[in-house]
Amino acid sequence: MTTEEPNREALLRARAGDGEAARDLIARHGGSMIRTARASLGRASPGEAEDVVQEAWVAALSTEALPTGDVGAWLRAITVRKSLDARRVHARRPETTGALDPERDPGAGGEASQVAMLAVREALATLSALDRATLVLADLEGRSMAEVARILSSTEVAVRLRASRARRKLRRLLQDLPLEGESA
Repeated sequence: MTTEEPNREALLRARAGDGEAARDLIARHGGSMIRTARASLGRASPGEAEDVVQEAWVAALSTEALPTGDVGAWLRAITVRKSLDARRVHARRPETTGALDPERDPGAGGEASQVAMLAVREALATLSALDRATLVLADLEGRSMAEVARILSSTEVAVRLRASRARRKLRRLLQDLPLEGESA
C-alpha cells in the first residue's frame, strides 16, 4: 500500500459521509491548505482564507473527480483555484492590511525583522495572485517545480518562468531594504 492510499481511502469514506475520515483529512491537509490560501490571497481579510479552504473542501468532497496522485497536492490545487476565484470576485474591493500586522505573527523577531517581514509581505501583495502563489509554494514551502506546476494546473516550464520573473519583481521591490543587522 502506498502512502497516498490511506488519503485516497479517507477521501472516499468522507464523501460517503464518514465524519471521522473527514476529520482525519482535515487534520492531515487543512494546515497546508490554509497556508496555500493565505499565500494566494495576499493581504485578504483574516477569515477569507478560511472561507476559501471551506469552499475547497466542499468542492473536494462533492466532485466525482478523484486525484490520480498526491491527495495533498490535489487539495492544494483546488485551494489555489478557489483562491483565484475569490480574488476575481473581490477584485474591486480594497484589500485590508490585517495580514501585515506583526502582532499577529508569533514568529516575528525584533523591530528590524518585523519591518523586513512587513516589507516582504507588502512586496508579495503587489505581485499577481499567480506570481505570489508560485513563489510561496516553491520558495517558502519548498515544493518542487513539478509539484507547483501540478498545483497551479500549469506546465513546469511555465512555472519556472513565472517564478523567475516574480523573483526579479520582488528583488526590485526590496532592493533598498536594509538586511537584518545593517543600520536603517
